Amino acid sequence: MARQQYSQAAGPVINIHVDTRILTLVINNSITVYPVAVGKPSTPTPPGHWQIVFKSVDPGGPFGVRWMRLSVPWGSYGIHGTNNPKSIGKAVSHGCIRLYNEDVIVVYSKTPIGTPVNIDGVVRKIRILKLGSRGNDVRQVQELLRDLGYYTARIDGYFGPITRRAVIRFKRNQGLKVNGLVGKKTLKALQIAHDLAFS
Repeated sequence: MARQQYSQAAGPVINIHVDTRILTLVINNSITVYPVAVGKPSTPTPPGHWQIVFKSVDPGGPFGVRWMRLSVPWGSYGIHGTNNPKSIGKAVSHGCIRLYNEDVIVVYSKTPIGTPVNIDGVVRKIRILKLGSRGNDVRQVQELLRDLGYYTARIDGYFGPITRRAVIRFKRNQGLKVNGLVGKKTLKALQIAHDLAFS
């Protein structure tokens, strides 16, 4: 999981995880997590490293109370509020990232033009990973664990005993239920810890 790293001296950093539908805002070694809506599979939220290039107050309609345009060169993508709060947590947009209006007001106030925005992941069903699981989702977990210092073996996409031990150590340190399983809650915790460490 190659992630571009930004220095805290450069200001706030926004990270958006499409798979777990969260936005993290990292400022001065503290992190705030917000639920979001993302693009549906036919109109996905664009992964990559972008910046906020334009901001406006009260754009109205489906954009809610704030709009922040991203530097994506092939379309008009942004982070904005919504007139449909029931959509938050779902993959329903045309590619934009929706926040509750009260949340987008806070994010807007803390992110100047030029703020980096990292988007990763795809819309997918998050399965429970356990001993014996294989796949790209296992690789993602191994990469996050490696970056956080819990996993030192080869990244191979196989959830073996070494991966399980690393998961248990991470969950214990995070105050999560200590078992060798990785579901949505553990994946979110990994993403949040990684964002705090590397944004």
